[in-house]
Amino acid sequence: MSTTQIRYLFFRHLGKKMATAKKAIQCCCLVVCASTVRAQEVKLYTGCNMVLTGNIYVVMNNTAFKNNGVFTAGSGTVVFTGNTDTSVAYVSGSSNTTFNNLTLDKMLYGIALKSSVGVKNVLTLSAGNFYSNSNLTLLSDSSNTARLAAVPSGANIYGTAMVERYIPSKRAWRLMTAPITNAATIYNSWQNAGVYTVGKGLLVSGPTATYGLDNGNGASLKTWNATTQALVVVTNTYTSISKTNTGSADNTGYFVFIRGDRNPSNFVAPNTNITTLTSIGSLQTGTQTFSAVTNAGGYTLIGNPYASPIDFNAITRTNLVKRFYVWDPLVTALGNYVAMDDLDNDGVYSNAASASLQTKEIQSAQAFFVETDVNGSASLTINETAKSSNNNIRVFRPVDGTTLPGTGQSFRANIYLLNPDATVLFADGTLAEFAAGFSDNVTNQDALKFSNIGENLAFLRYGVTLAIERRPLILMNDTLFLKLWNVTNRSYQLRLMPENLSQTGLTAYLEDSYLATSTPLSLADTATINFTVDANVASANATRFRIVFKRLTVLPIAFTAVKAYPVNETIQVDWLVQDEVNTIKYEVEKSANGSAFSLVNTTAANAAGSYSWIDAAPFTGENFYRIKSTDRNGEIKYSQVVYVLMAGKANHFTIQPNPVKGNSIHLQFANQPKGNYQFNLFNNSGQLIWSTSLPISSGSTSQVLKNNITLPDGVYQLQITGPANSIEVQKVIIQQ
Repeated sequence: MSTTQIRYLFFRHLGKKMATAKKAIQCCCLVVCASTVRAQEVKLYTGCNMVLTGNIYVVMNNTAFKNNGVFTAGSGTVVFTGNTDTSVAYVSGSSNTTFNNLTLDKMLYGIALKSSVGVKNVLTLSAGNFYSNSNLTLLSDSSNTARLAAVPSGANIYGTAMVERYIPSKRAWRLMTAPITNAATIYNSWQNAGVYTVGKGLLVSGPTATYGLDNGNGASLKTWNATTQALVVVTNTYTSISKTNTGSADNTGYFVFIRGDRNPSNFVAPNTNITTLTSIGSLQTGTQTFSAVTNAGGYTLIGNPYASPIDFNAITRTNLVKRFYVWDPLVTALGNYVAMDDLDNDGVYSNAASASLQTKEIQSAQAFFVETDVNGSASLTINETAKSSNNNIRVFRPVDGTTLPGTGQSFRANIYLLNPDATVLFADGTLAEFAAGFSDNVTNQDALKFSNIGENLAFLRYGVTLAIERRPLILMNDTLFLKLWNVTNRSYQLRLMPENLSQTGLTAYLEDSYLATSTPLSLADTATINFTVDANVASANATRFRIVFKRLTVLPIAFTAVKAYPVNETIQVDWLVQDEVNTIKYEVEKSANGSAFSLVNTTAANAAGSYSWIDAAPFTGENFYRIKSTDRNGEIKYSQVVYVLMAGKANHFTIQPNPVKGNSIHLQFANQPKGNYQFNLFNNSGQLIWSTSLPISSGSTSQVLKNNITLPDGVYQLQITGPANSIEVQKVIIQQ
């Protein structure tokens, strides 16, 4: 059968004539066959368009495909099959050819690429030899990244290829690798050979602008030193992007800061844009075995060896914990470490950061850390069967706002940046899980915390900082210790999320050592607590917060009466109790809004059953009070909340103007004693925002109080304490 005959049969099947070749050819199924081993080909002439509409399955049986026109693959699959060699079965032509799915299924010989070929979705080698001849590109864009499906024994890929990885517009660190062997240099691969092409490559900075580095403005490319257990700076990009060229576990993992493409303006923050990184080399196939560090608790950085997602469940581990750490570049400004593990081996992974959409699938070009379990030889073996079709585009592309579900009994804590307009941005998160089989000590059941660049939140247990804490079932008097570091002077928000922890008689409290507050938490719903880190170093104390579990009795049981009422310019709080045999103390808690309470008085129990306390500095306006009792067993009881509205008092101080604009409060003194005065500014939740003390030398004067933070609009309370411990509270309205 001649070439002309093949071409005639092809167009006759489509119901077209050669005279209509310039029109787009749309088809639903095409089978082209040849019975002899002569040069047979399907040829698109210059100006000819071939369009595969829908899920097309095109079989090229002992046939070549020569593309001098325009081929549009749609969502179809092109299969090369038969038993001819590459002198018959090939792709050629003057035009670049892009397939959606490309499959090789030849019992003998194979297929050769004689011109540029791109694959958008899946490259499948069922049988035969695939000769890429440096003409193959696995494409990546904003919607998909091409993958090489599992390669069976007897199928082979010869020659080099290019593997793309699309990166969205975001300045962030990433853990990445080049999924190839026999590789080109970092410079010729990720740096696009030093050439600026819009949307291609990246800029690499280092200690100096030498050995391929683009400038000396700080290191943006690092590798992992397994011996020192630390990241080290890459100082020469003229070296291979893969550590060896043996075809077995050759991948190097990198911690790389990506600003965008190679546009020099991207060196200046906040400039960024999308880019695509290209790795050049031979595609790795077959079993890949990585050696890991031999000491228990040590970490090894491993690059996914395949141009395909892999399922961590299907990986063979030798003396390694079933846990991995990745860097999620999308959850914060520069990214965060995320711990993923499957402690009970049920295939369901715990995710330490709820804002991360990382799954058990590790994506093409993604690198990850693994942890050695016990002292001795350790390794990770990845086979073709570990390849996954789950192309999680959310790992490298903008997130869609969804979260991952949790299972079992757990307590998750997240910290967010709280902006003046009340919007929030996830900063970090940590997770505690509870089960009868978990150890009370820190073991390999717990995932250690990798420190992020920005804010960090973790659980602290026996002095060890944990991304995931696992412990026995929560009991009365248990405590979860939070550790928070790398914070700055600004507003934050804590979200505390219990899961399946609601138990009769058990409740929890968030204790804030800086504000000396204890806030009740629901064990059925998420609690949201706003707080501020200010100029006072104690507000940034890493162990400022902890969660305490107590047994709570339904109220009121011991409290028979609680009341509060004004007495001149003060408020008197009275409470009556009974059955207080085991009670050791009472604490009066006060609030300006009825939700956020602060401790203002502690009174020892005296068995009299009748108690009073005077609030000498009530707020002008609303004042809420409640009584907290504590017995010898640690049991906590609360009274009902009582309320007093205080009318305006005779003021000895005046704020002018009020509302206040800017960071300065102008305060007028009227016939006040000379001496030192303390000024405390509280927000409407009763939290201390700012504090200062000043000496006043004249009884009638004016004073400007300047703070170092910009306050959002709202109502505040300025508490003024005089030299004789006199207290007056003034309402401050901020309108910027």
